[in-house]
Amino acid sequence: MTALSAAGRRGMIALLALALVGCASPAGIDGTRSPTPTTTPSTTTAPTTPPPPGGDEARFLIECFYPDGSAVGTFTRLEEAWASTNYVRIDHCEARVAASGTLELSDEEQAVAAVAEAGLPGEDPTELFLRTLAACVRVVPEGTQGIATYPTSILQAALELCPEAPHAGLMQDELGTRG
Repeated sequence: MTALSAAGRRGMIALLALALVGCASPAGIDGTRSPTPTTTPSTTTAPTTPPPPGGDEARFLIECFYPDGSAVGTFTRLEEAWASTNYVRIDHCEARVAASGTLELSDEEQAVAAVAEAGLPGEDPTELFLRTLAACVRVVPEGTQGIATYPTSILQAALELCPEAPHAGLMQDELGTRG
């Protein structure tokens, strides 16, 4: 084993000290913090497709279509649809209740339906929520299913339900032009 010079020993000690400080401190050498893994659930404001109460069974099905009317696929979550390899080819979607029978909307879902109902008074709140959920998947800029065909209140409700949708900016821009 070779002997280290005094300068070499000081350098080695400094390197070890930096390594130990880096291990003990959440801040790295450049002062930035590295991400800390956590086991607690994320508390982001991005809503997801409403979770099933008390189980893993999907409450809603969202069927999406190409411009020619053929099916892209059926999704149970917004994130699943947004991540689809065919997302940009989706022309429009339709949402429906997954199970037969009546559906009781949660308080959050009722609030979204109330926003949609402001421009469509007297319509069924569940149907308004489903229309809003479908609009959360994708709204195309033009065409027979384009953004101009959506009622203002549905676009407002969609921004309430899914503010981080890939097309949220498009919906905001459209609402801005409507005044």
